[in-house]
Amino acid sequence: MPYLADPMRAVVVFTIVYTVALVIYGQSVDSPLTMTYTGINIGLFALFGVLHIWARWPTHALWAVSLVGLGNMFGGVLLVDGMPLYTAEVIGPMRYDKVFHAVAGGAMVVIAWEAMKRWAGSGYHLGGLLLMTWLVVMGGGAVVEIAELIGSSMSDVSVGDYANNALDLVANAVGATVGIGLAWWYEEGRAEDTGALYP
Repeated sequence: MPYLADPMRAVVVFTIVYTVALVIYGQSVDSPLTMTYTGINIGLFALFGVLHIWARWPTHALWAVSLVGLGNMFGGVLLVDGMPLYTAEVIGPMRYDKVFHAVAGGAMVVIAWEAMKRWAGSGYHLGGLLLMTWLVVMGGGAVVEIAELIGSSMSDVSVGDYANNALDLVANAVGATVGIGLAWWYEEGRAEDTGALYP
């Protein structure tokens, strides 16, 4: 299909398709958080679109953004026993939202790391830039939790309370730390292969 030849266009089409499909699903089953999570996703995609002007993310990072958005919409829109998937237990007593926050934390490392490398230019300190990337991911996660708390206080339907927000941040930290470890391993391996040296 020629119109999907551009990798970025493929990401955009995929994102639009799943957003529309989940909105239709949410409306058909009267999922209470459908428009809330759709609005959140659209706002975040708009933000990443603006940041892309400066970050110039590679295709794999753009796919990470889209897939995090998909996981977020699944959690807020899909219903399990009449409640959002975010509240459902998926691994023993562990709820979907904790699993998602950990996975999203790792995915956000990819997104943040690619931007940080571009903005830092050449000659950056690998450990220092990875630390800054971890802090950026954790800061972004904290902003999400603030927004979630505000949303919960303004609605009768929510995915948790203060304790839930705190545990979400823990899950973010776990995912981000694993992601940073993998990024370190990848970059060190690439440096050995290419003979590049980090200060």
